[in-house]
Amino acid sequence: MRSLPAPRFRRVAKLIAIDSAHRIALLSRRTGHRTWVLPQRCARLDETYGDAVAELCGNLLASYPIRLGSISGHCWAPAPEGLTPRAETRFYIVRVDAKPVDEGPGRSTLWAPRAVVGLWLGHPDVEAVKILVDGYLDGWLPDGPITLE
Repeated sequence: MRSLPAPRFRRVAKLIAIDSAHRIALLSRRTGHRTWVLPQRCARLDETYGDAVAELCGNLLASYPIRLGSISGHCWAPAPEGLTPRAETRFYIVRVDAKPVDEGPGRSTLWAPRAVVGLWLGHPDVEAVKILVDGYLDGWLPDGPITLE
């Protein structure tokens, strides 16, 4: 029996966790480095993006009361270029109804203030996060999925 090659398409679920002080949760990309990313994981073939986000919430925010935001963002997978895998990304907003302990640099979680999240979070996520968070918290984005392109 022949095995099939790995798919060149990934479905990435990213979590924008916002606490009561409007800080956003970022995770250290690698221990000891000062690069930060949104909590994220690839959705398996047998699960939805929502299932992947629910698992992320369970792993990251299990001890806090949370609620799902009414807005989600969607970035379509770009056209393939060579052997580079394509990635479709969905952003989900989750409100943390408490003020989590900020673990800070050198640890696994950083709760970055909304106004300066761009100092820690790199491209391409920084623009998507600014649009979704500002639109959600300031009330100018409608409820439902938003295409970010």
